[in-house]
Amino acid sequence: MNLDFTLPQMRRIATGSLLFCVLAMALAKFFEPSLPALAWLTAFFEAATVGAMADWFAVVALFRHPMGIKIPHTAILPANKNRVGESLASFLDNSFLTPEQLGPRFRKINYAAFSSQWLKNHSAMLADKAASFAPNILSGFSDEEMTSLLSQKTKEMIRKTDVAPLLGEGIEIMAKNGRDREIFTSLIKSSRQMIEEHRPLIQSKIREEIPLSSEMLGKLLPMKELFGPVVDSAREKLASLVAEKSIQKVQATLDEAVDSPTHSLWLSFEKQLHNLIGDLKFSEEMKTKVREMQNSLADGRLVDDFAMKTWRELKEFLLADCAAENSLVRQKIESSILSLAGQLEENDAWRTSMNRFLGEQILAYALSNKHHVRELVVSTVNEWDAEEMAEKLEDTVGRDLQFIRLNGTVVGGIMGLAIHGIFWLLGK
Repeated sequence: MNLDFTLPQMRRIATGSLLFCVLAMALAKFFEPSLPALAWLTAFFEAATVGAMADWFAVVALFRHPMGIKIPHTAILPANKNRVGESLASFLDNSFLTPEQLGPRFRKINYAAFSSQWLKNHSAMLADKAASFAPNILSGFSDEEMTSLLSQKTKEMIRKTDVAPLLGEGIEIMAKNGRDREIFTSLIKSSRQMIEEHRPLIQSKIREEIPLSSEMLGKLLPMKELFGPVVDSAREKLASLVAEKSIQKVQATLDEAVDSPTHSLWLSFEKQLHNLIGDLKFSEEMKTKVREMQNSLADGRLVDDFAMKTWRELKEFLLADCAAENSLVRQKIESSILSLAGQLEENDAWRTSMNRFLGEQILAYALSNKHHVRELVVSTVNEWDAEEMAEKLEDTVGRDLQFIRLNGTVVGGIMGLAIHGIFWLLGK
């Protein structure tokens, strides 16, 4: 038998075999009086006809009323449509959606490998979506609320952080790395430049310290108009000379301090720096002073202004960057996604942990929501038209049921032969 026959073809074959048996039975019965040996064929085709008719009735009764006659207990599936839905749902619930069935399958799935590959293949798309959606998120934030939040968190951090020991550790690390000498050199050079830039002011201050002036001379001599200009000129030259020499000496001393690691200024600076490091790390008095400075900073307007400016600049940057063709935010998001995908591939601990976690979570979620599957099956079957459901089921199993009709025909015929043979042997 060609197993590729369609349902209509199988139905015609089964019905054809029934009609053939009826015709063969009639012919054998007609010629039996003249040919007694035909009794064997009569027995075979009589029983085959009965078997074929019985199986035809049974198969048809599953899906519809035979010949349209509403015989009791026919059209079984359409009449029990709702019960079929409940039974199917219960079967799925009790036999498939169980920890024993789902657990091993969910736990052996390599979620990390799937996620890694998916993230790699869609990293650009995810980055584009995130960058394009970011302005909507940023626009939804209130500037006042974000400024207040940023200011509050900054103040909390300032107040709670023990800055003094951290500052001491930082300065100590710089000193060990030779940065203290760089700081000292920078301070010396800054001092030298400041002295040079304020040369006129230094000269003016020296002039003020010279007691001889035209006003003072006028009080002592009657001819101040004659000697006054000379005294002022001499005073100016003296002040300039003293300032020049003083500045030269100071600058020379500063240059020597920069060049000599044993200079007294450097040694004094190094000592004061180490004393400061010790005080910052261990002195309770210094810690208290730094703490007071922290509280004063947190209580002032500086943090609020900083928070407001920081949020505005950050928001403007993000909005402009997300709209740009070569967005840095988009590139960072994509690189982060690719980095995560790489970690999922290479990090065994991550992969194992993720697979275990997702396996248990998905299993728990599936089991806790399996009633939705039951409801879906029941509601779907209940909404089907009875005839439509019968057609769907018949399309699914009807072809095999037609084989049952054929088998019933053959088996019935064989049983008829067997019964006839028994009676023949008994001489009946």
